[in-house]
Formats: sequence, structure tokens, C-alpha cells
Amino acid sequence: MRAGIYRVLRIALIAAVAFAAWRWLRPMGLGWVALVIAGAVAAGFVLYRVWRVKKAQRLDARADAWAEALIDPARRPAAIEELRAEREGKGPEDRARLTLVLAELLEADGDPEAAIEVLGELDPSGLDAALGVIVQHALAVAHLSAGDVDAARAALEDRERSGDPKMELRCRMLAGLIEAEEGNHAEAKRIAAESKDEALDDEDLRIEARVLEAVAFDAAGDRAEALKRMARLGDELLEVLTVLGLPRVRALADEALSVRDS
Repeated sequence: MRAGIYRVLRIALIAAVAFAAWRWLRPMGLGWVALVIAGAVAAGFVLYRVWRVKKAQRLDARADAWAEALIDPARRPAAIEELRAEREGKGPEDRARLTLVLAELLEADGDPEAAIEVLGELDPSGLDAALGVIVQHALAVAHLSAGDVDAARAALEDRERSGDPKMELRCRMLAGLIEAEEGNHAEAKRIAAESKDEALDDEDLRIEARVLEAVAFDAAGDRAEALKRMARLGDELLEVLTVLGLPRVRALADEALSVRDS
């Protein structure tokens, strides 16, 4: 809606300037110059819009390719190299967004230490508050994936507040996963239960809370209950978690699928 209003205002401005120029140049017999200039500006604007659309389409295609590489191990090396090169020369926020994708690919490829390295190159304090928290969250996940629970907790606690309730809830659930890894399964279960309530009708957040709940049961030594709760997520999501989940989550998802197939 807002973009449409701005577009109309730009067109109106071009028309107003063209009319004023035409009124000024017409007595000298040069009114046609204003019309030619206005036409050139309008054509330039159209060409600019076409370029922007094509650029967005190219970016969408590349984003799709990177997303596919998360699931397809054969595509990951090329995607990782492309993203490493793509980050060069980018501004802080664009570099941070590309680095987040790169870190996900590195973790999916079984190299959380490399993910920690590239995320550590970013300065969250120089980013938009919400994006800075996403970077800190990703760094905590990478540390947890590498088995360094203390570093994961430090990265999570070192963050600023994002101002986004959903992102803050995700950080609390990550804290719950850290509690589970430290053996505090009762606290992890409490966070999972509260998170399910706070997620309301946001299905993605509710799924994350259910995964945390399964991890908490597994940390408490109740593998059967953990697998039962993982199985409720459905086969499609379980297959994704075997690739993109944290180590304990991957193991639970893989075993839940194996039980289904047995």
C-alpha cells in the first residue's frame, strides 16, 4: 500500500515538473524540450523498476538454491563458497544476513566450528537491534551444536533485547535447550510448557516448543516419551530435523523415523 502511494507521488512529481518546464519554455518555442525530458525521465523510471524486479528475481532464485543446499549435501560446498564470496564488500547488515545463511549451511555440513568463526566476524552492536539478536542467537546455536554449552549460554546472555516478542521467545527456548544439556530437565520442561502457551497460534513457535519438550524428556532419561513426542511432529518435519537440528535433536528425529520404519 505504502509503496503504491509513493509510486503515485513520484509520477505526480514528474508530471508537475514537466508542466512547469513546459510553461516556462513554451514562449521561446521550446516546449517540446520539456516533453522530451519528461518522457526520458519516465522511461528511465520504468527501466529502473524493471531492473529492480529482475534483481529481486535473481536474488530469490539464489536464495532458493541456498535453501535447497541445506537439504542436499552435494550442493553445499558450492553454496558455501558462493556465500563466502558474496559477503565481500557488502554493508554490515547485508553481510550479516548472508553470514547467517552461510552459518546454517556450515552447521548442516557438520562444521559448527566454521559457523562460529564466520558469525564471530560480525559485530552485533553495529546492526539493527533485531538483526543483532538473531546473530547472537545463531552464535549460541552454533556453540551448542559444537558441544560448548558454556559458550552457548554466554552468547545468548550477551545479547541486547530485540523488541520482537517472537525472537525473545525463541531465545528463551534456546535457553531451555541449554538447561536440558546442563541436566536441568525440570527447568527445560517448564520453559517448554510456558513457551507453548505464549506461542498462541504461531505454528512455528509451537513446533520449537514441542521439540524443546522432547529434548527435556530425553535429558531426563525418558527416551521413550521423548521419541513419542518427536513422532507427533510428522515425518516431513522429522526428516528436516535430521539435517538441520542440534545434535540431540538430530539423533531423536533420526531414531523416531527409524521406529516408524521398523
